[in-house]
Amino acid sequence: MTEPITITIALTDCQQAYQFAKQQPTKERSQQVYRNTLAVLVTQRFLERLGIETDLAASHCWNPLEQQLENIADLYIPSLNGFLECRSLQKSDRKCHIPPEVWSDRLGYVIIQLDEPYQEAKILGFVESVSVLELPLSYLKPLDSLLDCLTSEPQDPVVKLSHWLKNVFEYDWQPSKNLLQIMKASVTRRAELDPQRGDIPLRQQVEKLYRHQSSHRGKTIPSHLDPQQALVNLIQTTHDDEIRWKSAELLWELDPKHPACPVISAKDLGIYLLGYAMVLIVGILPKPDGRMLVLLRVYPPEQQPQMPTGLKLIGLDDAGDLFFEVESRPQDNYIQFKFTGDRGDRFSVQVIFNDVSFTEDFLL
Repeated sequence: MTEPITITIALTDCQQAYQFAKQQPTKERSQQVYRNTLAVLVTQRFLERLGIETDLAASHCWNPLEQQLENIADLYIPSLNGFLECRSLQKSDRKCHIPPEVWSDRLGYVIIQLDEPYQEAKILGFVESVSVLELPLSYLKPLDSLLDCLTSEPQDPVVKLSHWLKNVFEYDWQPSKNLLQIMKASVTRRAELDPQRGDIPLRQQVEKLYRHQSSHRGKTIPSHLDPQQALVNLIQTTHDDEIRWKSAELLWELDPKHPACPVISAKDLGIYLLGYAMVLIVGILPKPDGRMLVLLRVYPPEQQPQMPTGLKLIGLDDAGDLFFEVESRPQDNYIQFKFTGDRGDRFSVQVIFNDVSFTEDFLL
């Protein structure tokens, strides 16, 4: 397909775009969201003709809050676990504006010509990557390149943790209905290692976290903050990552849906460890400086009181070099490792017991 493809814009598409547009705070943002929505819907209709599945609900641009914060026009492609950016321009334009917030985490960029009165659109072409604000139309590849991208053999699977922050999870890392119970069981086990914790009032627990900050020894909770607000304040301001993690987990116990909480998911490893029940939890927490805190924890299900001796949790960097190894002991209720990484970092996690193992690749 070397020629542009014309797609009729349905009345329902315009109605949907108008519904999103009228929720925006300014006229400029309203027009932007209107065109972004039409570009996404046009692309969806084109891909539907080709039998390529899409998911509007999982696309960032379908989130009302993100519409108000970012200039995004993405369409989620489930088969590739990625996002296609759909950017629009007018017939008179010779370049297409691509905002910096969409220069990464995209499968590619589809360029669509939209002109009033928005009755039809033309899909002009495709590029795989962008690093400029204004993309010349002469750089566009034919739509055959888009089809090759979307129908090519999938690459080695990797869990994209940055997508978790957008509430988009890989199919086998979907937050399960019993995740809360799983995590509460994990919290109970940690509390067993500190029997007095359950008897300490919440404010005293938070006060203890404030006092133990390495850079602010003796600091106390600001008087105007309740314990939950104080935890959020700690997560956002402390220079001590261990305190940040403890605060985030305590906040998670209070309100798992709080926006300052870590994003946490779990996977049952029983099928990988020849039926030996074990759970891997992965948690991520963005830091104010843009880096990412990562928690890896392995523990048995609730009915099993302790870890088996000799189970290993291993981390490998992108080059395949070992950067941590933790092995369970008879007295352990769980094993874990925490570290700080940068967006774009790749690493692998292995859980090994006896002669069987589980391996997963991750991208921050």
